[in-house]
Amino acid sequence: MIQAVEIGKNRYAPAGADSINMYRMDGGQSLTFGQLMAAVCIRTGANLEAQSINKMNRMNLNVDLLDTASEYLSQLATNTVTYWPTVRNFLRTKLGMSNSEVPDNYDSSYNGRFKVINAMKTRMEGLTRQAQEDMIDVQSMINRRDVAFSTGTSLVKSTGGSSNNIAVSL
Repeated sequence: MIQAVEIGKNRYAPAGADSINMYRMDGGQSLTFGQLMAAVCIRTGANLEAQSINKMNRMNLNVDLLDTASEYLSQLATNTVTYWPTVRNFLRTKLGMSNSEVPDNYDSSYNGRFKVINAMKTRMEGLTRQAQEDMIDVQSMINRRDVAFSTGTSLVKSTGGSSNNIAVSL
């Protein structure tokens, strides 16, 4: 883990940042600026990786929700609902539909089913839009992760090259 250790005060620093810091790893080993930047890039990349995995897991739950909603929508459209309390509970708790949108008792009439179907379609369209936005977010996080890892790798490579050049010139 990287820690900042205050080694002095800087009267020219912006407000709230009045100290001069030296960076070190656990165990007391000091880091060069290049090592620090590489570590920050790699940590940022790892955090973005974790965030994208969490978002993809949420997206999978969203897909499962949409699959179940599609099945119930099909049952309503074909008037083949087998157990209304289960469907009603799903619509109210998982899709967030109100009691006025989902009646307590199953109404097999065309108008009764049509009302529930339209409310479901509205909720499902919202979930689909959210899934599309989540996919764009995941792609953006993956791109930023790649940039962070690439920058960290480049820094490590360039600092390694600088060390070799210094050794050769001595």
